[in-house]
Amino acid sequence: MEAILAERGQVVIPKAIRDQLGLTPGTLLTFTVEGGKLIIRKKLDDAFSRARGILKLEPGETVEGIMRELRGRAPNDPIEPWEELRDDIEIPAAVREDHARRRSAWLAEQSLPATDNAEASTTAAPGASAAATATRRKRA
Repeated sequence: MEAILAERGQVVIPKAIRDQLGLTPGTLLTFTVEGGKLIIRKKLDDAFSRARGILKLEPGETVEGIMRELRGRAPNDPIEPWEELRDDIEIPAAVREDHARRRSAWLAEQSLPATDNAEASTTAAPGASAAATATRRKRA
């Protein structure tokens, strides 16, 4: 495709190319010369660059944890003791038995007396607040 350079140095980019590259009025373009050729590139500085740094992680929060929360469990992720098993998903009997054993051990740890506070607090479910953990201990 060809275009004619106007008196003021303007060029009309053919519509087929604008459509193919998603060029709309206001799109930022960069111009460079490489090997005697004019190279025009769409600047990809858009939303990703502007969004970088907007979200801040809370103390103890990880990107992996947020992604797992958004996407759900990956097929080979371990099942944590504080998680409930769903009946509508096929889970091998051995995995269910192991989970039941680990869950009962975890629940027993949660009901420890307040004197074992330091050890019990390390087994709290991720994302559980200190107040919620303390409330569970008081009930026990």
